[in-house]
Amino acid sequence: MSYHPRMPTAVEEAPLTASILLVDDRPDKLLALESILDGLHQNLVKVRSGDEALRKLLARDFAVILLDVNMPGLDGFETAALIRQRKRSEATPIIFISAINDTETHVSRGYSLGAVDYILTPVIPEILRAKVAVFVDLFLKTEQIKRQAEEHMQLLQEQAARAQAEKEGERMSFLAEAGNVLSASLDYDQTLRNLARLVVPRLAEFCLIDRIDEEGNLHQVAVAHRDPAQETVLRQIRYPQVNEPGHGAYKVYQSGKPYVRNRVDEAVIGELVPEEDRPLIRLLGPTAFAAVPLRARGEVIGSITMVHTAQGASYQDDDLWLAGELAQRAAIALDNVELYQSTKRAREDAEAANQAKDRFLAMLSHELRTPLTPVITHLVKLSDDEEVPDSLRHPLEVIRRNVELEARLIDDLLDLTRVGSGKMHLEAKVVDVHELLRNAIEICRPDLEAKGLHLDVDLAAKEPHVKADPARLQQVFWNVIKNAVKFTAKGSITVTSAGGPDSTMVITVQDTGIGIGEKILSRVFQPFEQAERGTQGGLGLGLAITKSLVELHSGEINVTSDGEGRGATVTVTLPVVAEKPNAATHARPAKKPAEAGLRILLLEDHPDTNESLTLLLELRGYRVSSAMNVTAALELASNEDFDLLLSDLGLPDGSPEPVMKKVAARNGTVGVALSGFGMEKDIEMSRGFGFSHHLVKPVDVGRLMEILEQCGEEARAGCR
Repeated sequence: MSYHPRMPTAVEEAPLTASILLVDDRPDKLLALESILDGLHQNLVKVRSGDEALRKLLARDFAVILLDVNMPGLDGFETAALIRQRKRSEATPIIFISAINDTETHVSRGYSLGAVDYILTPVIPEILRAKVAVFVDLFLKTEQIKRQAEEHMQLLQEQAARAQAEKEGERMSFLAEAGNVLSASLDYDQTLRNLARLVVPRLAEFCLIDRIDEEGNLHQVAVAHRDPAQETVLRQIRYPQVNEPGHGAYKVYQSGKPYVRNRVDEAVIGELVPEEDRPLIRLLGPTAFAAVPLRARGEVIGSITMVHTAQGASYQDDDLWLAGELAQRAAIALDNVELYQSTKRAREDAEAANQAKDRFLAMLSHELRTPLTPVITHLVKLSDDEEVPDSLRHPLEVIRRNVELEARLIDDLLDLTRVGSGKMHLEAKVVDVHELLRNAIEICRPDLEAKGLHLDVDLAAKEPHVKADPARLQQVFWNVIKNAVKFTAKGSITVTSAGGPDSTMVITVQDTGIGIGEKILSRVFQPFEQAERGTQGGLGLGLAITKSLVELHSGEINVTSDGEGRGATVTVTLPVVAEKPNAATHARPAKKPAEAGLRILLLEDHPDTNESLTLLLELRGYRVSSAMNVTAALELASNEDFDLLLSDLGLPDGSPEPVMKKVAARNGTVGVALSGFGMEKDIEMSRGFGFSHHLVKPVDVGRLMEILEQCGEEARAGCR
């Protein structure tokens, strides 16, 4: 009998190869055995002692062992006994080969050691090869079965891993979608409703979301059911009070841990549900439920109750994990909602506070400005009166200057508000900086002379033209020079201009005054910052407004000082332009009497202002009818035609809008608003009422006369 294993084809997997252990102390016998078995095409391992054979068995498994009986050291029987003691080789087939013909003794001993055969030499090759082939075939088939079992096990493991990965991917996809859905709304209740809809039908046939109030009572806030028609039933579920702790959701709130019942029968319903609610619960048909805690900001604020209605359904660890992850994402969404709501409330509070501040400033401005108007008006009247003695001219000028200073302080408050809110508007045109500097110096000259300060002026810049709002830029120079005068008790003030780098000019105002300490120097441009310099008076707004105005003109302003008692230097840098200013128009005569007797309706509720303006306008030749309230003004407007309405905005019985509309409808009248309210919204409001001009109290009489003269010219030309 011969054995010829089938060779694999090119596309087949290479077959297994068995190992055969040949043990004999004689090389010639090993060579003979090798030649006999070589045709089996298996792996032949040859060793010459029992010890060496045992070492080979530690490294691999063998299909069969051919073992010589007579060997020095360990003989074949002793070697076989040791082989059988090892778990791994206790069943390995052993064929004894011996030249001793003591059949009964040797054979019985060999079989007692677990040998499968006992062959005497000389060996018949075909017989030995056939016997070995049987054991090789058995080994290979056994190994093939093992391999198939391992491959099957590996396949099952791969399938399980793939299924787990798919399940995990599905869960992650669901949670990612849940995160998007939960974060889609910034409304608290809507977020919880979205959460309930995510649970159904992924984790339950119906779901309830509960919240705990400050007293510890449960309240239903959201429900979802696979059948939307059943949601009405869910909303009828009664919730226990603090003294009814049997409810599953309440247990979750108390423990902070999930509460699961995978079998809901009459006993469970009787345990957890009050008797009056049991019919409703039976109608819903629960078979299993799980309640998990809902946390926000680290505290349990309620629970998510998930309910199955299918027979045999249950909640396993994976379901609870997914529900917990869903609750965690809901907590993040709720935190975002709370953060948004708190931010929104803070913003609304800030806006309300800002509006209150604006209202306060507007009212403060109105209340402070209104009494100044009759003062200025009477001062103008007295200045125009040639009978006033020269000895009173100076006191009148002092009064005028201080009234204007108070008006300037009020303007500083309003300017700071306009700059801070981005509502400061510039009417830019090409101006001569040197001309504005000279004007500012002239305004401050009385104060310079009163303190005996020496003034040095060196306006050397060759390109003094910039694009700016002339009034605002002159305000900058006036503030800087006024500050220098204020903080200099004796010595000098130097005003210079020079060309600067990159098409700029540099204006410098240097004084020898009290100087500025190092700690204060970094804060001089902050609003209300005065420190010890505050002893000179003022609100500490001048430099803050000046800095903002300079920056609005794309310029820079810096203050330096060598310290207290060493004076200070203010440097203003502005970009220059190549254009020249347009030729100035000739000013109209300041005190030209009105021609054509312009008819004016004056609406002013402040008695002194009403009286002083009426007197001043009549002295200038205007025909004035005055009213103290809207009702009286409407009566006058119904009976007479007027060329101009001069009106306050803050009136006791309403706004001047109906008066403006009435006089405009009769005669196309121009309107000039006079108001202590000078905010941007006040100016916009007066325009909305139909007024063409808005003058802020105390009234600039010169500007008022310009408007009246212009209206008179239009009246004479028939252009209204």
